[in-house]
Amino acid sequence: MPEETNVLVMHFTDPSKSFQALSELKGQPGVIGAAVVERTSEGEVRVADGYSATSGSGTAVGGLVGALVGIIGGPLGVLLGWSTGLLAGAVYDTGEAADADDGFTVLSKSIPAGGNAFIVEMSETSHAIADDVAAKLDGTITRIPVKEVEAEVAAAQEAARAAAAEARRARRQKRQAEFKERLSGLGRHTKSS
Repeated sequence: MPEETNVLVMHFTDPSKSFQALSELKGQPGVIGAAVVERTSEGEVRVADGYSATSGSGTAVGGLVGALVGIIGGPLGVLLGWSTGLLAGAVYDTGEAADADDGFTVLSKSIPAGGNAFIVEMSETSHAIADDVAAKLDGTITRIPVKEVEAEVAAAQEAARAAAAEARRARRQKRQAEFKERLSGLGRHTKSS
């Protein structure tokens, strides 16, 4: 099998197994970055633990895994409705909800409140290393080619930019209408005096 770089998403019925999988895979040949991503009972998505081949262990995760987690749990995820399951309508009222079938929504929904997932970017000449860890810990594994994830990250960032621009335009129009209304009220007040 030729070397391929994938993003692997592992789910375990016992959330502690995600941390064990991270422990077993960090430092393995081909592992670029990894993170245990959890959803709090309040719905917030955050990195519980992470690893980067360039900086070691800790919660700071860079590269594609960091971008993926940042989109799901960060401002872009909130804007597009992936983090809390609701579009942040009070701030970004664009009249459109996130696509319920896109990959980020599916990934975000696959992490239940109080649960987690293990995400790893890995160059593989064989699926054996990751498959063995998932099997040993009684987990499931999904592989997504890095090029697909990179394209989805870029599309999500563009969608977030477009949604934010639309929200700014809507806020600006609302403020202009309110200002115009105040001015017209001022004109009526002046005429009756």
